[in-house]
Order: sequence, then structure tokens, then C-alpha cells
Amino acid sequence: MRVAVTGANGLVGARVVRELLAAGHDPVAVVRRGADLRGLSGVDVPLARADLRLPGDLRRAVDNAEVVVHCAAVYSYSEDEAELLRANVDGTRRLMEAASDVGVRRVVLTSSSVTCGSSPGRLQQDETGALGDGWVPRYYRTKARQEQVAAEVAAARSLELVVACPTVVLGGPDWRLVPSNAVLVRYLLDPSRTTFPGGCNVVAVGDVARGHVLLAERGVPGERYLLGGEDCDWRTLHTMVSELAGVGGPYLTGSRSTAWVAASVAEGVGRLTGTAPLASREEARTVGRWYWYACAKAEALGYVARSARASVAGALAWLLTSPHLPRYVREGLSPAQEVYAARELVASPLPSVPPTSSRTS
Repeated sequence: MRVAVTGANGLVGARVVRELLAAGHDPVAVVRRGADLRGLSGVDVPLARADLRLPGDLRRAVDNAEVVVHCAAVYSYSEDEAELLRANVDGTRRLMEAASDVGVRRVVLTSSSVTCGSSPGRLQQDETGALGDGWVPRYYRTKARQEQVAAEVAAARSLELVVACPTVVLGGPDWRLVPSNAVLVRYLLDPSRTTFPGGCNVVAVGDVARGHVLLAERGVPGERYLLGGEDCDWRTLHTMVSELAGVGGPYLTGSRSTAWVAASVAEGVGRLTGTAPLASREEARTVGRWYWYACAKAEALGYVARSARASVAGALAWLLTSPHLPRYVREGLSPAQEVYAARELVASPLPSVPPTSSRTS
């Protein structure tokens, strides 16, 4: 099956390309012009250059594909709403229309578990959940609107639409530090090792990618599927990180207010240095909520996810060799054997060796 993957250089998109290859499919990696391609290192697949703002680009990129997996999006809590709408909503509309124009049969849309809502207590949500009327980060709003727009175009154009809703995706490789992996980096950078009330569901990127392949192959059109792993409260998750990284903590329990103050400082530092902040006030306002999810619908298709501990170990194994974790932090860690065992070995070309002279003295 020929499958075009948009955002193929990103965290999820690059792994989807690899998993499609492993499953015997024929992927095409759709990326922006000038995109960083480190996530696709060692992968031999055709590249198609496309801009989500240009319908002609998109039609050429997905032409001859039977299925499109649309991973391209802006995943950020600090980006302004206009940019989030442009990429996540307008870009999705154009992609869906372009796919219909060239005869694509199915689109698998990468959305987010947050569109299924959250809870003030330890309750799981499923695919019937929704954001509700209360305040949510603008990123959440644009992802919910993205799903709505995709469904509208699918209905009008008789396209099969299957929606993937990943939870907090951990692991790599990735050329940038997305908010989900930043959760681990923030904790390791924090000398107070502060944890917070509430909780989340964490999942390894490889499991999410295999879930996308399942949805491309046999997801039911018109359905949403949560792709998650294990529910954890923040103290349990942070304790896991401490044990696997070989550091102390968590020592303190913060609140939404303390998270908001810390995020304000991080945003200020980001503005002064011209770098992306590790935390934002929008994300801090979600502290105390429970983002726990049931994945029974995907599991009925054959979806399987590893434990939270295995997901964290895999993410740490990658972060320890990435530029996202400062050297001074890495040098202070004593990783558990589980972290070393989780390190993925990636083949790279052997260096060229000059031919050995046959002349003897």
C-alpha cells in the first residue's frame, strides 16, 4: 500500500515512515522545503516537498497514494493562536481537499488525546469525550477544530477519515524538543525535583507509530482511536524518572500557582535568549487535571503499548545522547540498566577505508 506521510521529519511522522516500511508498505515522506531531516536518517524512502499553504504542492506530494497519514502540525503551548490555526486547521483542510482531488482513499489524521477531554479526578476518558466549555489551552482548541474540519471535508468529499489521538508521546529521535519530551527534561533540570497534582497517560513513540499503521490498514472510517500507554499521576511518573535516571526526588509538591510562576520565568528567559521556553503558562494552567485515557477501541484492532516505565526508559536512552539534555545534566546522572537496554541501535554507513597496499618490503 502506497502511503504518503506528512510531517515525516517530525517525532511521530518519522517513526510512522519506519513502521510502514517494517510492515511492508510503500511510504512517501512529505516534508517542507528546507526541513531538518535528521529524524529520517538511515531511511531510504522517496521525499516529496510540500507546503501546507500551497494546494498544488500538496496534490503533487500525495498523488498516487492510496492512504495519507497526516502528522504535520504545530505542537506548542507557546505559539500564538493564529499560527496554530494556520497550520493545524487551515493546513488540514487543504491537505484533505488535495487528497480528495487526486483520488486518495483514506486519511489518517494525527490529532491528540486532549480532544477527548480531561477530568478533575482519577477518571479515564474514552473517544466519546470532548473538551467541554471550560478554559483549555489554545493548542487544545485548534486540535479539536482540526478534527471538525477534517470530518466536514471527509463527509463532503466521500473520503475515509480515521482519527488517531495519541497521549503524551515519549521518545525519539527528534530534531526538536516537543512538549511531551520536555516534561522529562524540565524535571531533570529542576534541582528541587518538584512534582505536581494531577496525572497523564504516557506512551512510547514506537507504539503510537504502529498504532497509526493499524489505523491505515483497518481503522473504521469516521472513528477516533486513542493511542495511549499507561496512566500515571505526576508523582509516580516523576519517581520513575528519578529511579531510571539515578537522581533523587521528587522532593517537593507544587501547585498550579507555582507551576504558573515557574513557567512565567521560563517564558521570560526564552524571550531574552531568543529560544523556545521549556514551559509555558498555558501548559501550567492544566496542572491538577487528570489526562487519563482508555484505549480499548484501538486494542480491539491489535494495538499494544508498553508500560510507562519502559516508555520513560526508552525516552531517557534517547535524551542522554541528544542535544536536548545539557552536558552538565547528563554528567550528573547514573542511568539504570533499563535505560541502557532500551537504547536503540541505528545502523550508519561505515567510514571509507583507503585500500591496503599489496606492496611488501
